Amino acid sequence: MSEGKTAEFEEVAIEGWYRRKAHEFFRDFDDPFFNIAGSVDVTNVERLCRDEGLSFALTVLYCSQTAANSIEEFRLRLNGGKLVRYESVEATQTILLEDGSFCFCYFPWRDDLREYNELGREMVERYKALNTFDVEADRRDLIYYSVIPWISFTSFKHARNLKRGKTVPRIVFGKKYSQGGRAFMPVSVEANHAIMDGLQVGQYFERFQKALDECSC
Repeated sequence: MSEGKTAEFEEVAIEGWYRRKAHEFFRDFDDPFFNIAGSVDVTNVERLCRDEGLSFALTVLYCSQTAANSIEEFRLRLNGGKLVRYESVEATQTILLEDGSFCFCYFPWRDDLREYNELGREMVERYKALNTFDVEADRRDLIYYSVIPWISFTSFKHARNLKRGKTVPRIVFGKKYSQGGRAFMPVSVEANHAIMDGLQVGQYFERFQKALDECSC
């Protein structure tokens, strides 16, 4: 099912790209994805959501998308064998159904946090009723999100269809935990090494934390 609009993109000239050697080295790997897991402090977001009646899950997703869109490599994809840069990327995420199964949900981007929350709640109800895995399946300008709210994991591995050319990053949020009077949440980031390195994942964690700390309505 598709109801969003693919973002504008432009081709990146690999010949002049600073990661050309790494890109060419990893591009034809059977499994070029690497995974890094860490934790972020969500104390401020917990307080904000409690005081403002916002959804914690949607607010965290908003902050994550803000961070990811600020890093060029998170907007790069292979498209028809060409390296392209999207103007922006949006999100699909797993949502739990009443029978214990799950489906996917598409979350259109909105700059305003409260508007994002309101629209996000509507999308959750809509996609729960649809109960489908076929969500924006023809689009590459996405990040695939999952939520594992039962485990404060320290590592994560995705199921994978080993078709070459897959370049959409995957981000997972885990169960919150307390430490030293603060609230933390584990986060897993899986990315294609032909597209980015640990440096960019590190930048994502830094900017995600900044967005969480500065988040406000």
